[in-house]
Amino acid sequence: MLVLKSLLFGIYFLKIAKKNYFPVIFYLLLTQLVILSIPNIFLLLIFFIGYLLVSSPISINIFRNIILDKDIIDNYMYYYNQSYTLLYMKNIMKLLFFMIAIYFLHIIILSPFFPEDISIMTPYLYALLIYMIYIYTRVMFILPTSACEILSGLKESYSLTKNNSIKIYLLYVCLVAPYLIINLYITNIAKNSDIQYVYLVMAILLQVIFTIFNSALIGYIYKRYCVSKITNS
Repeated sequence: MLVLKSLLFGIYFLKIAKKNYFPVIFYLLLTQLVILSIPNIFLLLIFFIGYLLVSSPISINIFRNIILDKDIIDNYMYYYNQSYTLLYMKNIMKLLFFMIAIYFLHIIILSPFFPEDISIMTPYLYALLIYMIYIYTRVMFILPTSACEILSGLKESYSLTKNNSIKIYLLYVCLVAPYLIINLYITNIAKNSDIQYVYLVMAILLQVIFTIFNSALIGYIYKRYCVSKITNS
């Protein structure tokens, strides 16, 4: 039900908040054209970090509307003048580096058990990805709490999900899995297509739409499973 509610909210947001996501689409178009011209893994990482920051107003707008019942503001630059935006950006970087550190730590620990044949190792990497998504769903609530000016960190977010971690994980996977499958399908088709730029635009639009749906789902999950715990604490 929460996934469906998030999809409906996302459609509504797309309709009334165009000024929020058009700058993000422009950023993705510009950076993807650069990547196509200059393929570089480090440049890709920098642009990905930039996307997290550039798309922050979208997520903050959605979190504050769902959790605090604030009006949706169709003004992208409005949020860059708010103090909680800086807190949100700091915490999204903290969350990113935490997930990267956890990932590499697991790779180092598990590497002796991985087979050398990449075709055999692939299922192990998928299993690790599934596990990493679970870890993410335990700590991702540092984002809505930052947007709503509720003091919270990674440890507090982990504690909030203690009794509902599996429910939250399954809800999140219901949204993430279709996105990953569709994105992978578009990417595979684009590699052998003469109209690669068309598929590039499709992938960009899909990413922005997913960002909106993703933020809505996190907001609704937080409101359903976590707000009462903070109120009672």
